[in-house]
Amino acid sequence: MSVISPYGLGKAAFRDGFTAGRSALSKVDVADDLPYVEAGVVDGEAVSVLLRDDCDLNSRSQRFIGRPSSLAVGTLALMLREHDLLGEYAPAQRALVLGGDLTTTDRAMDLMYDSLTEELPYHVNAKQLPSTAMNFPTTQCAVRFGLQGPNSTITSGRVTGLSVLNYARRLHRAGRAPMVLAGAVEDLNARRSWITWHGLAGQEPRPLGEGCCVFLTESAESAAEHGRTPMAEVLALEFGTTLDPARATEALTTRIRRALASAEVDAADVDLALLSGVDGDAEHAAVTGVFGADTPAVFPGDLIGDTAGASGAFQLAAALSDPAAGLAVLTAVDPDGQVGCGVVRILSRH
Repeated sequence: MSVISPYGLGKAAFRDGFTAGRSALSKVDVADDLPYVEAGVVDGEAVSVLLRDDCDLNSRSQRFIGRPSSLAVGTLALMLREHDLLGEYAPAQRALVLGGDLTTTDRAMDLMYDSLTEELPYHVNAKQLPSTAMNFPTTQCAVRFGLQGPNSTITSGRVTGLSVLNYARRLHRAGRAPMVLAGAVEDLNARRSWITWHGLAGQEPRPLGEGCCVFLTESAESAAEHGRTPMAEVLALEFGTTLDPARATEALTTRIRRALASAEVDAADVDLALLSGVDGDAEHAAVTGVFGADTPAVFPGDLIGDTAGASGAFQLAAALSDPAAGLAVLTAVDPDGQVGCGVVRILSRH
């Protein structure tokens, strides 16, 4: 596991902050005119130093690739500090699946604004065009680290983190790559803030957060061959959709029960449930309905902010950090009706 979060750089910083229950939210400058007063912000200067030292990216290059790509590239750089994946696998064997929600929307809106307001529609900054594509952070990671295997970008709202794990699992099952780096990234900017606020339909604005989590996924045999101790095993993943938001609890309850059956575990065996929403109304109702009120329900977003498309990845990071988690359930509900559930067995923490 590799993490860049509002707690700092690295999985140790995240683990220490999360297990201590320490809030990583900080006050937002009133002059920024944003619809919230707190946010979980990553130290941009620390990321900049990491990219300069580990990836040989100067400040100009970092401005070009943008904040989402900087977070993703930096997180992979931390992973490669710990594991010599470039030496262990040929370029075509190195796969990457990276998810997100609004990661390139900010730059896409910049380009669209210029196209609508300049004298002619094509009077835009052409250098910005690549960074408006949804898969730009993924491709930047592939270019920087020679990841020439399957390269995929996933975006499915709050369900993204679970969808990324599912996609990585399918690549493994199909024999497409012996090693898949799977993760999600979300950055914090003014446009994402206002887009999210307008989507709340009058609800209280929730603190937003940003960051990136990446997981090295491989078979148990591959891990043993390279001297790695597995941290977790994905036992089951289930997904669904409901057209009626009022039935989200019912839809998620069904997926939780299916996931438990697929994993061949009982509800009583689950030690911890990790929820994607900061408020978690529909999720909490479903989790309580299946597991009862005694099973701890954790909202990582309460501590680091709502990371949207990266929330599922941070839920898994939290499960890997929580000393009480032996068997964990991850849930997600997106406002557009998507729901998801994952069952994960924690094997070790290192």
